Amino acid sequence: MIPGINNTMDRYIGRTVLAGVAIVGLLFLVLVCAFALLEELRDEEAGYGFLEAGRYILLTAPRRAYELMPFVVFLGALIGMGVLANNRELVVFRSAGVSIWRLFLAVSMPVLLVVAVGIIVGEWFAPIAEARAESEKAQAQQGGNDVQIKGGYWYREGGLYMSVQAIGSSSSDADTATTSGLLASTDGDARIKGIRQYQLGPEQQLLWVRQAAHGRYEGEGNWRLFDVVETRFADSASVTSNIDSVLWRSQADPRLLSTRILVEPNKLSILDLQTQITYMQREGLDASSYALALWSKLLLPLSVLGLALLAVTFVLGPLRQVSMGTRLTVGVLTALGFKYLQDLFAPMSQVFDLHPAVAVLLPILACWGVALLGVRRVR
Repeated sequence: MIPGINNTMDRYIGRTVLAGVAIVGLLFLVLVCAFALLEELRDEEAGYGFLEAGRYILLTAPRRAYELMPFVVFLGALIGMGVLANNRELVVFRSAGVSIWRLFLAVSMPVLLVVAVGIIVGEWFAPIAEARAESEKAQAQQGGNDVQIKGGYWYREGGLYMSVQAIGSSSSDADTATTSGLLASTDGDARIKGIRQYQLGPEQQLLWVRQAAHGRYEGEGNWRLFDVVETRFADSASVTSNIDSVLWRSQADPRLLSTRILVEPNKLSILDLQTQITYMQREGLDASSYALALWSKLLLPLSVLGLALLAVTFVLGPLRQVSMGTRLTVGVLTALGFKYLQDLFAPMSQVFDLHPAVAVLLPILACWGVALLGVRRVR
């Protein structure tokens, strides 16, 4: 090994790979957002025009960038290493005694940097912006400040079954939304509207029914329900009461009763997913879709590193002396194949009762297996 080559090589490869990732990421994000904007403009709901659609795409851009990260890193590493191969610089490194694993280490440094930035964006900014985007879209389409939920949102807690018709907004929402979505996860101003509660007894008999115009979270598990009509059932009669307000003590964190319910599981943060899974498991509900999304996020660094190693073996092996266009074509097809494997194993986990971690891990192991086979062939 030539003295001093390590640091120089690491910096040079790092800059080249980062440049490739940046170019691919920008192009893919612009392309995906452009198609998404066209799709949104097909929505002919009243009050939802170009400006609203553009703002929706802007707010969902962090989430889209996060979802694209594994494939952007793979294609960026493929392009960056391809540039080095075309310039014969990889030949120089290999002639100097640099192993394929040492090259992978040099590639993994900028890759891990991208992953770290992606996780910060995906776990902090993206879920907040996503909840804001969905609430603003619903408000624009419905023409009001409240987010109406078609068919209502059902919440269960022990023998209590509750339907919520709308998520309300307060006067302070405009100020707090930029940091916490339409409804903050711990904000005492969290509001729900159009509430119906049904309390069942130990023998599944109906004990009471309660209707409330709206409710507000007051902290520490306390919700205050207003304009309440409550009917209690006895063996031979029922009694109906009109009550100005009722205190409802609940395990329902505002995370469970906010605009986050409009967001799909794969678009939630790890913390929100854990909150939802804990609630659903406590109530005996099926949380498999949320568990799949959680494990996908937890194992994301492993999948990105596997794709990065695959890119290195491709460039040092079968794609060493081909054009950049060929590398891009093979890269896109490989990325699509990996994505299809992920989409295939996700529903299989529910059909064959696989643990969600296993369903997420199988495509990643397949990627690592192909990459390790490529390492052996290159040697």
